[in-house]
Amino acid sequence: MKHRLMIILCTGLTIAGLWGITSLAHSLKAQAHQEKDNASPADTSVSAGDISVTDSSEITAALADIPVSSGDMPLADVSLSEGDAASAEVSVSMGDAFPSGDGTLLNGGIQAFLDNGDPTAALSPKTLAILETALTEEAQEQAGEYADLAIANVSSYVNVRSLPSTEGQIVGKIYPGAVAQVLDTAGEGEEWFQIISGNVEGYIKAEYFLYGEAAADAIDEYVTRYAVVIADRLNVRKEPDINSSRIGYIDSGERAQLLENLGEWLKVQYTENKTGYVAAEYVTLAEEFVYAKTLEEEAAELAARRALEARAAVSESQAAENTAITVTPPSGNYSTNEELRSSIVDYAMQFLGNVYIHGGKTLAGGTDCSGFTSLIYAEYGYSLSRTPGGQLSSNGRSISYSEAQPGDIICYGKNGKCTHVALYIGDGQIIHSANPRKGVVIYKADYDTIIGVKNVID
Repeated sequence: MKHRLMIILCTGLTIAGLWGITSLAHSLKAQAHQEKDNASPADTSVSAGDISVTDSSEITAALADIPVSSGDMPLADVSLSEGDAASAEVSVSMGDAFPSGDGTLLNGGIQAFLDNGDPTAALSPKTLAILETALTEEAQEQAGEYADLAIANVSSYVNVRSLPSTEGQIVGKIYPGAVAQVLDTAGEGEEWFQIISGNVEGYIKAEYFLYGEAAADAIDEYVTRYAVVIADRLNVRKEPDINSSRIGYIDSGERAQLLENLGEWLKVQYTENKTGYVAAEYVTLAEEFVYAKTLEEEAAELAARRALEARAAVSESQAAENTAITVTPPSGNYSTNEELRSSIVDYAMQFLGNVYIHGGKTLAGGTDCSGFTSLIYAEYGYSLSRTPGGQLSSNGRSISYSEAQPGDIICYGKNGKCTHVALYIGDGQIIHSANPRKGVVIYKADYDTIIGVKNVID
C-alpha cells in the first residue's frame, strides 16, 4: 500500500504544484504577520505550531486544481480540497503533516515527503483514507469477474439448504461442475457459502467447491456441450450410419448432450441410460454451464427424460424423420456487414445496466462476460463458445486491435490465457458484462491487457 501511495503522489502531485503550494503558504504566513496587529484574534491567529486563516477561498482555489490521481485509476476525481486542507477554516498544523517536530507551514507534510520519502506524511488523514479506499476498490476490480466464482467439486450431488446448517430445508441440488456465484460466507469458521446458481439460492458447505483462482483456472473444463436440433425432426440412431436402427428422435429446438464429435455424426447422450448418434448437418452446437437445480426443475427434467424414453416405442411411420431445417432468422434484413454490425451493437446496448450473474442463461436475467457475447450472437444465428478461452481459440478469425470493427470480440487476459471477453462498439469502447459489482457497462477498450480480437462476422 505504501509503495502504491508513493506512485499516486508522484503521478498526481507535480513538482510545480508542490512549489506552488509552498509559495502560497509562505505568502500567507507573511501576510498573517503583517496583519497581526490590525486583526482581531477571531480573524487570524499565528502560533508556533499552527496558522489558521478564516477566509480559506484562496487556499481552496489553489488546491482544487492539484488532483491526486493516477491516470486511469479510479482516483481521477479525488483532489485536495478545502475539506482536505482544514474543513471550514484552513488549519495548517502539525496534525496535518506528521506527529513530530516543531511548527510547520502548509507544505509541511509535502516537504516531509520530499525529504523523507514518506507518502503518508504528505496527506491529511482524510485524503489518506480516500486513497486507501480507492486502492481497495482498484484491487477488487483487478480481481476480475472470477473473484466470486465457485464450481461444485462433488462426486454425485449435494443438497442446497435454506440455512447454513444441515437442519436447513433442502431448496435444490448442486451437481458436479455446477457453476455458482458466492454471495457471502456463514456459520462458525465461515465454513458455509451462500450461493446463487441458476434459480437456486441457498447455503452449501464451502468444502464442496473450487473457489476463486482455482475455479478461474478450471472454468473451461466445466462447460457442457450440446447438439441442438435445427431440423423439424431428427432420428437418433444406434450407430453412426444412415442404415442403423433408430432408438428415438429429437424435435426442433430440443437438444442432447454432446459426447463425441465424429465429423458427419455426433455421439450424444439421448436418455439417462442410452447414447446414440445424430447427423451433424441437422444440428448446431451450443455450450452452457451446469447449474444447481430446484426440486421443481429436477422433476421437470425427469419427466422430459421419460418422454424421450417413450419415443423408442414409436415407429418411424408414426413419427417420421423430417430434416427440413428450421432457423429463426435475425430480426432484420441486412444488406451489408456494416448494417449487421450496427444492429448487433444496438441490440447489445439494450442490456446496459443489467446485472452480472456467473453462468447466467439469459441477457435479460443476467449473465457473465462470455455469456453476454455468445447470447447476443446467438440471436443472429451464430454459435459461439460459452467460455472466454473458447471464444479466443475457436470462434471467428483473429485480427489486430487496429482492425477492430463494431461487433468484434475483444479478448483480455495474461500469459496467453483468456479470462474475459467484451463486445467492441467502436470509438475505442466496449460493452461487456464486467463483474458482479459493475454488471453490464461501457469501458474503454484498452482498460486491460488485450490478448486477441476475433472477427466473427466476416
